[in-house]
Amino acid sequence: MAKLYRTREGTISAVDTKTQLSTLGSESAPGPLLVPANAKLLKAVHFAFGCDLTVAADGAYIARLEGPGLPEGPETLTLGATGVGVATGGGYTMAAQRIELEIPVTVANEILIFAENVGEDTGSTAVGVTLEFTT
Repeated sequence: MAKLYRTREGTISAVDTKTQLSTLGSESAPGPLLVPANAKLLKAVHFAFGCDLTVAADGAYIARLEGPGLPEGPETLTLGATGVGVATGGGYTMAAQRIELEIPVTVANEILIFAENVGEDTGSTAVGVTLEFTT
């Protein structure tokens, strides 16, 4: 069973705002994230994020997966949470994590990845999400 990976990243800068992760490092316009040929399932999501915590606040982070590549409809995943009691509290980094899934996919169709800071505005957060498909 082959594994295939597709990655997108971006920065969340406003609370309760759905932000599309649409770049890939130095590639500012990598094109649509398409379900790979022969893929049967979205097997896992890998993610990491870092927050500057420039405000005294706590919040959580979610990822939303949407688009015609998901025949059963959108999915929402919890990525983690941060918080600090003082505005100069430093930063927070969530090491790379993996969430196992078994979500059917439609080959050659697009999946859009969004990230969102919910709760309180925790400052600027960089998020990377990788989709792992199996054939």
